[in-house]
Amino acid sequence: MPPITPRHLLIGDEQDLPLLHALLRTLPADTEGELVLELPDERRPLLPTPPGVTTRHLVLGRGRRRGDRACAALEAWVEEWLLDDHLSAEAHAVFVGLPHNPKVAVLCERLAAQHPTLHMHRPGRTHSVR
Repeated sequence: MPPITPRHLLIGDEQDLPLLHALLRTLPADTEGELVLELPDERRPLLPTPPGVTTRHLVLGRGRRRGDRACAALEAWVEEWLLDDHLSAEAHAVFVGLPHNPKVAVLCERLAAQHPTLHMHRPGRTHSVR
């Protein structure tokens, strides 16, 4: 059986755009996954993605704090992709930006503890247990 190609999830905000751009350039053409950008307004930065990577823009909106929508997207993704009927945590590669956001940091720490085999990268931090 051929090795499982990981499904990618990349989440960030406008400060993460240069790093996300660099990461996306390193992905193989057959990569599958999702790019989620939490942005303060309606602008749509153009980041080149492989054909199998979809892009979703989350406008922060009035009354929301930075990281709120990114956290909601990450939690929804975990609910969808890390259930028993989908591939195991090892079959996913996750990058979560927003490195200075305490809410995002707490969520990532919790997810790393709940899913110790999830391959999750953060700027300046890596959680990867195999």
